[in-house]
This record gives sequence, C-alpha cells and structure tokens, in this order.
Amino acid sequence: MSLKKTLENYSKSNMYPFHMPGHKRMLDGPYKIDMTEVPGVDDLHDPEDVIAEDQARLARLYKSDRAYMLVGGSTVGNLAAIYASLNENDFVLIQRNSHKSVYNGATLRHLRVGYLNPEIDENGIYQAITLEEIKSKIEQNKEKPKAIVITSPTYEGYYCDVCSITEYCHSNNLLLIVDEAHGAHLGFHKRFPNQASYVADITITSLHKTLPCLTGCAALLVKGDRIDSNRLREALDIFETSSPSYVMMNSISNCIDLLEKPMDYFENYVDNLEHFYSFSGKLKALQIITEKTDKKDMGKIVISTKYTNITGVELAKILREKYEIETELSSFSYLLAMTSIMDSREGFERLKQALVEIDASLQKGEISVPIADNITPIKKMELWEAKTKPVTACKLKDAIGQVSTSMICLYPPGAPVIVPGEVITEEMVSLIEEAKKAKIHVTGLNNGLICVVN
Repeated sequence: MSLKKTLENYSKSNMYPFHMPGHKRMLDGPYKIDMTEVPGVDDLHDPEDVIAEDQARLARLYKSDRAYMLVGGSTVGNLAAIYASLNENDFVLIQRNSHKSVYNGATLRHLRVGYLNPEIDENGIYQAITLEEIKSKIEQNKEKPKAIVITSPTYEGYYCDVCSITEYCHSNNLLLIVDEAHGAHLGFHKRFPNQASYVADITITSLHKTLPCLTGCAALLVKGDRIDSNRLREALDIFETSSPSYVMMNSISNCIDLLEKPMDYFENYVDNLEHFYSFSGKLKALQIITEKTDKKDMGKIVISTKYTNITGVELAKILREKYEIETELSSFSYLLAMTSIMDSREGFERLKQALVEIDASLQKGEISVPIADNITPIKKMELWEAKTKPVTACKLKDAIGQVSTSMICLYPPGAPVIVPGEVITEEMVSLIEEAKKAKIHVTGLNNGLICVVN
C-alpha cells in the first residue's frame, strides 16, 4: 500500500492523536493527513514499510538502484551527496554556474574546488557543459579530481550528454554527481531525453519544479555501488529535518502514482508545446529560442528581447501587469516561462496572444548584456577557508582588490558572480551594478554591503 493511501485511511480512522503535531488533525485540508512517526505510517529516516515501498517505486520509475524522498528540496540532496561522497581536502570539479547549495556542500565538507566553465551565449545564458570541456579541464589540472558535479538541465533547459560524461568518469575512476533539479520530468517521453538517474552515480531532482508536487519535494537517486549507502543515509540524517512533513511525502506518493501511468499527461503536454512553438517564427522583434530536443528541454520557454527596445525584466513586467501572466525569471535580455504537464492549452494560448500583441508594439534595437564570461576569477583561498576568516563589511566599490567571504549571485538562476575566497575585481562589481540597475535580484549583499577578509 502506498503512503498516500495509508494516510488517507489513517485520517478516516477513529484513532485519537495524543502525539505531535499540535493541530491534532482537527483542522480541514492538509492537516487531516499531517502525521508524525507513529506505527503504521513509517519513518523517513528509518523506512521499513510504506515509505520504503514508495522509495522503491521511485527508484524503478527513474531506473536507479536506490531512491530517497527529500522534503528539503534538491538543496538537501546536493548537500548530502557531496558530504557522503567526498572527504575533507578532496579535490572536486564543479560547474561555475552550479546552484549555491553545491558551493555550500563543498564549503561544509572543506573541499578543494576547481571550476568547469560552460560557454555563455549572447543573452548571458549558460550552455550545457560538454564532455570535451570536462576532458580539457582535467588535462589542464595537475591533479585528477575525485568527483565531478554537473548541472543538467540548466535553469533554462540545456542538457549535458550525461551518458558520455558518465562513461568517461567511470573509465577514469571519477564519481559523477548530477544536479538534475530542473529535470524531474525527463525520461517519461521521447521528447524529454537525457535523464541522468539511470547512469550517474548520484542524481538529485526536484519533483516540485516540473512535476505536480508541493514545493520542496525532491528525490535523491543512486545508481550502482560506487556510493556508500551508509554514509549517504548518515548525511541525509544530518541535513534533513528530523520532523519530515507527511503532507509533502504524501505529495510525492501521489506524484509516483501519476508517473506510473504518465503517457496521457505527457502526450498532451508535448502537443501543447508543439502548438505553442509553431507560431514563434511569426514574431518580428521578440525571439523564442528553439533547439533540437537532445540539446534543450522544450518545456523551458526562453523568450529573448535581445534585438528589441525592452529588457527581459521589462517584458516580464508587461506580462504581469497587463496580461496577468507571471513568468519564472527575467534577466537583461530574456525571460523564462516554465511549463509542466499541468499547464493547460488555454494557458499557452494566453501567453501566445500576449507575446503577439507585445511584439507588434516593439521597435527593433539591441539590449546590452554584460557577460560573466568576461570575468576571470582569481582564487586566493578555498571556500571554507574564506568562511573562517575575520570579516569587514564594505561597499562594493571599496571592495575591489580584496578577498570576498560572501557569495554574490544573480537570482534567478542563482549562479555566483563572486565566490568566497576570490579577489573582487572591477569587472565583477560592474556586472553586479548593471544587474541592480536592470532590477535583477542580487543575493548575498547585506544592505548593499559585501563582506571581505579583514
């Protein structure tokens, strides 16, 4: 029996709760199935019954050998994967545009970190890292890394060739960890390829990002026996709450039910997407970025304003205020509309008609995009070392030439411009200032100040 069914049955029973949580299931809605670890509903940290059964179902769906439900998002999975797979002072290669949780995992584990630098296009969008770029970086280094951490797909939907990268890593005795937070839907239809979970050592995926799951629901998936399961369970015990939400786990269980019979949902989804993309060539100023299926996730709709007279932030504002359409992120010259199997044809039509009307009102132009590719980081110390130093807070312009202890990101997507342990350069400060002027959210500053080594 699934966890979902078990919780439904429990909520209808006459069992009186002299236990947590304090609402005692006396309120309507999700409260009715909100439980704690009592007999019959299993324990996420020591699963032996219904949670263990649902995790086995999850593993089968993703063609992995082991699966772990996560109720702290992919953040928990990234932290646990890095902590369990590596030891203090190990050398690891990560993508420069990794999520901040990957950086935090490396910091907590006191790792020595090197960076993989994917290409960045004219809109400032990171492309997928390639096998050739990984090989080149490893050949340049004097030391072979113990593990590689890649992001596939990226926030904007660009895939790595995970199979080839896995084959290379394993032939060179390297562990491969894939942050697939934006790819929970991959592998359930031929138009969504490059699923990592059946080849990579560890894949972390956010069920809530692209599947019908509550925010924060995710999964960690293990393939093969290169990862010590005891160390992984211990790491999850460290980073995941000891009071996991049964409401969220019920959401995962419900999602598993759907994924076991997904075709109608995905066929309809693909049909809606194809119908939407069919009009893209008719726009005069705006551009909808299209790539081959094996290069980019078609479900991530990227709309470029590069050759118009408005920024991506301004386009998002028009969609929000005039058409009541909220998009996922906006940047200097593009915005991202995230879609899923739950989107309706009516929703796609609303977006299409709004873009047609906006496009007709625009003039040709060219938006200037400061590219992070122009930044050459100067590393003075490791992430964790920077975090142990006495700090001083100062204005950005006064921090040039000093070593940062802050991580400064443009969010979304959350890729860092400045990493702890690096010298703050004029180019970095200029990019941050340009982002602030364009009303792009900058994280890591405290009232406009940055922390540097004292």
